Amino acid sequence: MRDTAALRVEGLVKRYGAFTAVDAIDLTVGRGQAFGLLGPNGSGKTTTLSCALGLLTPTAGRTEVLGVPTERLHTLGGRLACVFDTPALLPGHTIAQNLAYQRRLRGPALPAGRGLDEARALELVGLGHLARRRASDLSLGQKKRLSLAAALAGEPELIVLDEPLSGLDPLGVRDIMQLFHELFERGLTLVVSSHRLHEMQSLLTHCAVIHRGAKLYEGTVAALLGDDATVHVRVDDEAKARQALSDLATVERAPEGGLFVRSVAGDAPRIARRLVEAGVGLLGLAPQRRGLQAAFEALVDADLARRGEVHATPHLAAHEHRGGAA
Repeated sequence: MRDTAALRVEGLVKRYGAFTAVDAIDLTVGRGQAFGLLGPNGSGKTTTLSCALGLLTPTAGRTEVLGVPTERLHTLGGRLACVFDTPALLPGHTIAQNLAYQRRLRGPALPAGRGLDEARALELVGLGHLARRRASDLSLGQKKRLSLAAALAGEPELIVLDEPLSGLDPLGVRDIMQLFHELFERGLTLVVSSHRLHEMQSLLTHCAVIHRGAKLYEGTVAALLGDDATVHVRVDDEAKARQALSDLATVERAPEGGLFVRSVAGDAPRIARRLVEAGVGLLGLAPQRRGLQAAFEALVDADLARRGEVHATPHLAAHEHRGGAA
């Protein structure tokens, strides 16, 4: 029976002396998923992927990719593709030459009719018109696109992307995310390590949250976001509104004015009715679902509380709502 896991990590531990970078992590990425490995810098995301890809030797545990143990990844050929944070390119060579070189590194060409040739891969990532340009003359976003083209110029079933949005300007982020959506729609399995949660929310189907080397959550993004919702209300008397809602929901001051009322999805009518009954003038009400950033922060805060620590910075949920996360 064909293994349904694209990537599997079991009991993974990685220590550097007395420091434990990854602490007994289990992960299973199903084929056809857009899976996010999420966490702040230094949380253990890259270490976990590096062990799974054979770039680091784990202290304990086992890993496999597309049903193959990590120590035999060379047998996968073009079925596995990896794109790292810093593009590894030959700066004095053209885009086309870089792509041809990367293909030669992978070994014998695929049989005719299988996989993408260099020209098709460049067209897919939007670089077809720049094939003769030197890699040293490319922007960072174009270099990342070239790395993706090199990964695609084979027949990958799984693409692993480590911090693919780092260093990109807003337009570069938009273009790269659009490309990721297209790749996912083509049926590729994506594993993305990132701390850019707001941008990733629209892409990911599943995720794992890692903090200080420990896994805090693994499952669907929908389940992580849950049914919690925030309602942004504007009223003529905030003190009176807080009192009226004190037994119904959590109320916080919104940075841009008004109040964030944390309740259960679908409770907006009940919140409005409670305010009106209390004689509070309701000037505006806008339900907003909790975003990935807020869900992540809640997990991290709970982890810090278990450790007896206090989060040193305020929640980013307010900024996320202001940005209109869905």
